[in-house]
Formats: sequence, C-alpha cells, structure tokens
Amino acid sequence: MKNLSLEITIPVLNEEKRLEYGLSTTIEFLQKNNISNYKIVIADNGSKDRTEEIATLLEKKYPQVRYIKVGQKGVGLALKKSWNASNADIIGYMDVDLATDLTHLLDVISKMQNDEIDIVNGSRILPGSKVINRSALRETTSRGFNFILKAILNVNFSDGMCGFKFIKRTAFNKLMKAGIDNNDWFFCTEMLIKAEWSGLNIYELPVQWKDDGDSRVDISKTIYKYMKEIFKLRFSKNLWLKKTTSIS
Repeated sequence: MKNLSLEITIPVLNEEKRLEYGLSTTIEFLQKNNISNYKIVIADNGSKDRTEEIATLLEKKYPQVRYIKVGQKGVGLALKKSWNASNADIIGYMDVDLATDLTHLLDVISKMQNDEIDIVNGSRILPGSKVINRSALRETTSRGFNFILKAILNVNFSDGMCGFKFIKRTAFNKLMKAGIDNNDWFFCTEMLIKAEWSGLNIYELPVQWKDDGDSRVDISKTIYKYMKEIFKLRFSKNLWLKKTTSIS
C-alpha cells in the first residue's frame, strides 16, 4: 500500500464547545489505526468566541495540528486557504462534530490508493448509508437539494452537501486553476460539479452519519443561496468548459 500523506481540514466558526473533543478524538482514532502520515488543519473562518485560544493550545499539544485564521466568514474561503497551502497527497475536510463516522477515514486512504480515483465523496443517500437522528425537515431539504442538482445540472453524484469530501491535491490544483468561485458552503458542491464536468473520477462512499442536533444552518437562507449558485452554474457551464480542457 502506498504511504500517501493525508491532510484533514476542520473548518470552524465559534466552536469553543466542540473543538477540543472533535480534534482529540480524531487524533486518537488515527493513532489507534496506525495512521501516522497525516496533518490536521483547524481553519477558523471568523470565530468570535474562544475558538482561537483553544485551537492555539491544541496546536502546541499536538505536532500534527496547524491552526490558520481566515479572518472572515466563509467555509469555502477557509478550505481554499488550507488546501492551497497543502503539500499532502490527499486533502479533504470533515465537520468538527464528527457527524461522519471516523472509520470512513480508513476508507478514504484505501480508495485513494487507486490511481484512477480522484475524489472520495461521502454520501448519506446511497444504499448502505446509515443516517441517525436526522430531523424530517433536514432530510427532506437535503434530498430535495440533491434532486434539484440532478434535474438542473444533470450530475451523477448523489450527495453534494455531506461534510466529508477528500480529493487528491493534484486534481484540486487543476480545478482551482480552472476556477472554483464560491467561498461559502456551496464551495464543495461546486468542486464536485466541476470535477464531474472535467472528467475526474468521483468515488461515492456510503457513510454512517449522525446528527448531533446542534445545526446552525438557516434552511430558508441556505435554499436561496444554493438555488442561486445552481442556476449560475447552469448558465455558465459552456463558458467554463471552453476555458478548460478535460482533466481526466
């Protein structure tokens, strides 16, 4: 098995209550499974609480941890800053609440051994996925969003919103050079869309996912923003394809 380096970014915004547990639990899991070639980046996109203080202490405690501060809100901005500075073979992100079961990190490392796989996308919708404690409203909204993605943009991946996505750095660099515009939550969905347009190979991983009940998502605002981005991509697809060549 190739000893591919892994860099996990955990985007945070006012996560003083969950950060230490989420990060230390992840490190314990990786160590227990003899994964040593990794780094974890805490990417702070505008926290106003004690997140920076806690992250700085964790950075001192764990040599594998790095803290970066974006200074303004935007998950996409945080991920771009982290991933653009990375030298790891595999880069990706997961949520600080550990909603996606940590065992799937082993799946990512295993699947990325395949030279033909460019992206591993966690999915809560595939057969074999297991979703726990999710409200009916959030389940309906998620499935509706993914249905609209397929209907309007004709994409094949099943779950654009799951907070568990990993990509080979070389593939990410090519996509960024071609252009990924969104700086908020839609960033990773746009990345998947443009990866599919470009002929990259996306492996969909059925995940076990547990809602911790502390969602900070404003459903109505999110729907509006996502629909706006979807139609923007719908009408810019041909222009985007013209300025880039296949990255298969």
